[in-house]
Amino acid sequence: MNDRPDREEYPGNIGEEKLLTILESMDEVIYVADPDTYELLYLNPPAIRHWGDRTGDKCHVVLQNREEPCPFCTNPLIFGENATLPYIWTFKNQVNNRWYKCTDRTITWSDGRLVRFEMAVDITDRVQAEEALRESDERYRIMVESSLDAIYLESFDGEILDCNRAACDMLCYSKDELLGMKTSDLIPKDKLDILPQILNDLMTSGKSFVEGENIRKDGVSIPVESWARVIDTSSGRRVVVYVRDITERKNAQMELVESEKRFRSFMDQLPAAVFLKDADSRYVYINPFMRDVFAADDSWIGSHTSQCFSEDEADSLTRDDREALDRHYSINIQRVVDSNGRKRVFQTHKFRISKGRDNGDMLGGIALDITDKVIAEETRKNLEAQIQHTQKLESLGVLAGGIAHDFNNILMAILGYADLALLDSEPGSPSRSSIEEIEKAARNAADLTKQMLAYSGKGKFQIAKLDLNKIIREMTHLLEISISKKAVIKFNLAAKLPPIEADPSQIRQIIMNLITNASDSMEDTSGVITITTNIMDCDSDYLGTVYLSDRVEEGTYVYMEVADTGCGMDDQTLKRLFDPFFTAKFTGRGLGLSAVLGIIRGHGGTIKVYSEEGSGSSFKVLLPAVKGEAESGARKDVCRLEEFRGGTVLLVDDEVSVREVGMSMLERKGYDVLVAGDGREALEIFREKHDEIDCIILDLTMPHMDGDETFREMRKIDSSVKVIISSGYNKQDVTQRFVGKGLAGFIQKPYRLSELHAKVQEVINRE
Repeated sequence: MNDRPDREEYPGNIGEEKLLTILESMDEVIYVADPDTYELLYLNPPAIRHWGDRTGDKCHVVLQNREEPCPFCTNPLIFGENATLPYIWTFKNQVNNRWYKCTDRTITWSDGRLVRFEMAVDITDRVQAEEALRESDERYRIMVESSLDAIYLESFDGEILDCNRAACDMLCYSKDELLGMKTSDLIPKDKLDILPQILNDLMTSGKSFVEGENIRKDGVSIPVESWARVIDTSSGRRVVVYVRDITERKNAQMELVESEKRFRSFMDQLPAAVFLKDADSRYVYINPFMRDVFAADDSWIGSHTSQCFSEDEADSLTRDDREALDRHYSINIQRVVDSNGRKRVFQTHKFRISKGRDNGDMLGGIALDITDKVIAEETRKNLEAQIQHTQKLESLGVLAGGIAHDFNNILMAILGYADLALLDSEPGSPSRSSIEEIEKAARNAADLTKQMLAYSGKGKFQIAKLDLNKIIREMTHLLEISISKKAVIKFNLAAKLPPIEADPSQIRQIIMNLITNASDSMEDTSGVITITTNIMDCDSDYLGTVYLSDRVEEGTYVYMEVADTGCGMDDQTLKRLFDPFFTAKFTGRGLGLSAVLGIIRGHGGTIKVYSEEGSGSSFKVLLPAVKGEAESGARKDVCRLEEFRGGTVLLVDDEVSVREVGMSMLERKGYDVLVAGDGREALEIFREKHDEIDCIILDLTMPHMDGDETFREMRKIDSSVKVIISSGYNKQDVTQRFVGKGLAGFIQKPYRLSELHAKVQEVINRE
């Protein structure tokens, strides 16, 4: 090599150093091989990443794992007088199972000899996509061909361009015969007037449905249903038509007529009152049992219900008739007097019977005598009411959990950027206090989400001894900006209160909810909201006047009363006040007072409500007093790390804002950061760079592939992978899903910069 002449002596060549610089800066896989010995003379960095540094080895060994030269070697095609230059071809590498598109040519090497120069582009993804497309086309073809309904592809003028096997079987034509025929050839001539309407529907809405007839090849007409829809194809707009043979349905309709006779015979023998009415509550049919009980005769047929029963009975029966017609079905308890003057109770099942689009509807009914079962039935209804109330609370929990999860992601961005802003601001900066207030408010909001998680079953109360007055004072500014500008808050707080055992975030939720409701009750008028605290001894007589009286015991209670001078509530509103999602306003706020009641119940307390329409309302919350002193509630700072070890962190989260703030926080602490928007993308990155990645922060809830599945797949690649699960749900509920699976840690959203840094260092430093 040292004796070779200067590269510049070879016309058309550039200097060796320049050539190598160009080759090593390219993204394509490039190698140079001796055409006689097949020795690899040079591989650029991408080639080394694909196949390793195999300079000096035989190209057929490195690329195809062959002992002998490849039978498809391109050397004969690019060397010689009739060479094809450049020669472009594709091959599959048998070592790494990837496809490459190659461009082969000859160049003059540094020692003056002609060598093979090959540039390869990895086209594996494209090849796989083309294969997937072919498989998709095949699945589509199989689906169409296996359909029991006839399927046609037609032009807008009705010419049949393609069809499936079911179409041939239905009409007894071969496919060749059907292709080129028109829709009008398959419809009886006296039914062709439906074609303009079908075309109009397709042009205006892109779809059509008709019920009509088709003519088979043998001339037999069959009833069919046809659905048509406009689609865009590479050849232009086409119409897909689905046709179903409804011969059996039509036969069933004819059988229905015959069954009416059997129905009447059966009804005549049934030991229950059976009747049919028209939509105006006029009797069409009554069975013999009903005739006997009410001494009814033929004069009832055609008569209105009001002509057959007393006024009170008729009003109730007619109202139930309308309910059944509107709802399609109803079950009601009817109290009537029979022909002998005896009071009887019937369980009446009423149902709407459709007679067709143009013939109106009828009402059918079956009345069972349940006079002896009334008491048992009423007990059953009470039980059902309790079950329905439980279901309402469960629905509330599902809603609260979903909101809390999404809200935590939003708070993650707010708190993260607030932390970063504090790091960038100098002590004493005018903006620093504002940023600290933002952080404080966001922290309070994060605490509120814990209450939602508690309702959804994915969070727990964090109990501490609290000073109720202190919590109210801390919320003063937040309360004042949350109410109407025309409302004023007055505080009447007792000098000294015993502590209560409660979750501070839940207590804040109670206060905020009651204050907000009080403000809303004033509407557009001026008024006063008074917050009073004190203690009181409650005996059984007093507790008998409150909500949840059966759940509380006599004793000393700390109370907070929120009173307003608003519009007040009527009796009906008071009865539904704590129902989930109930609101007296046009639109509600949050979870409503049902959330307040749930929190109070969870803390062993109760609530008393007093209100008069036009005179305001007061809500008195009572919570059991406890002995001792209230806890300070100061937040513990994350301990400082003795030794910082940097590293590469892969951050996986489907929320863009969470990824961006998380990456900024990690980079600020000196980490190299990779990001992925979902589990699939994270796996691709991990497969390529798992040797470089020191720690992974993995979101639990993501579309396509959640954190649980992603974690399992990563452990298949590298069982020693260090993964920190990140979630808005609490640690206990999340980590129990990963017990014994090698999870490195958990961090709950929203988290601060110091918390994130400490958790990552804890995991990276762990041996």
